[in-house]
Amino acid sequence: MNKVCLLCGLNSPKKMYMKNTIKVLLFCASSFIAAQALAVVYQTADSTFGDIGKLIGANAFYERGIYGQGANVANIELYAAWRDDEDWNNCMQYLEGASYNLYKPETTSQAYAEHSYQTLGIMAGYNPNFENQAMSTGLAYKASYTSAQIAEDSFFRSDKTELETYKLFFTNSTDVISSSWCDIKIPLTYKKGVVLDSYAYANPRTLLVGAAANDGAEGANTVRSPFLNMNALKVGALDDSTNFKTVASYSSYGPNHFYNPITKEVKESVVSAVDIVAPGTVYTVTESKGTMNIQGTSFATPIVSSVAALIHSYSVDKEMLSDSRDARLIKAVLMNSADKIAGWDNGSKRETVRVGDVDYANVLSTKQALDFKSGAGALNAEAALQAYDQFGTTSFLESVEFENSSYFDFHTDLTQFEFSATLCWYIGTVVDNVTYTETTIAMSTIHQINEVSADNSYFANLDLRLWQFDGESYVLLAESVSEYNNVEHIFMELSEAGDYRLEVAFSEMLYGTTPNETFALAYNLAQIPESSDCAAIFGALALWFAVYYRRR
Repeated sequence: MNKVCLLCGLNSPKKMYMKNTIKVLLFCASSFIAAQALAVVYQTADSTFGDIGKLIGANAFYERGIYGQGANVANIELYAAWRDDEDWNNCMQYLEGASYNLYKPETTSQAYAEHSYQTLGIMAGYNPNFENQAMSTGLAYKASYTSAQIAEDSFFRSDKTELETYKLFFTNSTDVISSSWCDIKIPLTYKKGVVLDSYAYANPRTLLVGAAANDGAEGANTVRSPFLNMNALKVGALDDSTNFKTVASYSSYGPNHFYNPITKEVKESVVSAVDIVAPGTVYTVTESKGTMNIQGTSFATPIVSSVAALIHSYSVDKEMLSDSRDARLIKAVLMNSADKIAGWDNGSKRETVRVGDVDYANVLSTKQALDFKSGAGALNAEAALQAYDQFGTTSFLESVEFENSSYFDFHTDLTQFEFSATLCWYIGTVVDNVTYTETTIAMSTIHQINEVSADNSYFANLDLRLWQFDGESYVLLAESVSEYNNVEHIFMELSEAGDYRLEVAFSEMLYGTTPNETFALAYNLAQIPESSDCAAIFGALALWFAVYYRRR
């Protein structure tokens, strides 16, 4: 049986789970106003304070009047943020601008924990009377939220209850699910991840954002269950001691092992298990109304979830096509707009590559797709909004047939520019049956996963390639061809204006069969400024496209 840990860390990544005796840290009523001074302010190593919304670029949404309205978000934790109906009613009077709900499975207790309150507060906190609005206002506070309890933080808990809770929110029109909890590593299990994969595959308009865990000091293969080999956006943490310029030492990373749900075989150290990183330290109040830093991937996760909610809100507000709200598309946009941090390395190297019967020399090729510690890089909400605005032009939700390719052509007049492209798709997991082992403890029946039947599942292996037209034919410049990931990513500098082509190739199956695969693709060109102009225009996005067309 697995024990569950919290990911908050509280300045010590080794504090990975609560004791069975629940420590009540949340307080309401008269002290709730102070407690609402939450989570969207950070403190740097030199004791100065900053606004996380400004740091990550979320202010770009606020400038357009987008605060999360129209988005439905579930914060699924071990405990809900409020203890019972009386506490809920007392707290409600301090929450304005959004709709709040409370969900607890019948099999769980009425206990609660500060951790779930803190993660929810990063997204949803709002207290108009607090003197520092930057501290009391969540990053997407006008979204509609449900604070959901998934389990008790005890050694004995029910896998069945956990999965039924997730299924409820995958099927009730929730747009973003944010979760900052994980299983203990031993015994390592992939079975819950397989079931969650199936929920995401069947409900691709719900984006699951999960915390990577805080075991990075132990090395690779430490991204934890249930966020293993699954259709989710996995989040690592940036370190406040370097002003969020590097990955925190505690932040878990890959490569992780790959699990085949049909054969039950495990392929070791092949999965790029972190997709994106975000600030992992927030500043919040304590039970005694003091203040303190708290850190962990737990707090990076709701920051990313907030931006996903803002994107959904923007789509609804601007009446964009419904395909723009597909979870795969939002994931691709967030990842592709992320900033590369110092030391970012996705294993790309120059080599000769054969495509068909032609050899291409000096191709930038990666077989791991992402950096093992930081994924595609550090969250940049402003760049994500700019990219999302280009849905249908530089980002797409499309499909490709087996043994065929989809092409995306563009022209640019830029020289000396950075190019990035991100391809996301879902593992086609279909769970036919889940069996549980029943254990009766203290008059309660606990259901632990015994076996998952997923024989009708499939995994399409897609590749991503960048070509340049040389006047006579297209020449291969770069490729991302990882075998055991459902993300591909290209990042490189280019120096020539001209005609380019992105190819999404579907050439093989890892297991199972499917006639076609739906995917999301996002790409971007950014001018590299001359050194004398860096301070003024660094990071500016320039998209000069004259031609776009697609062929299957």
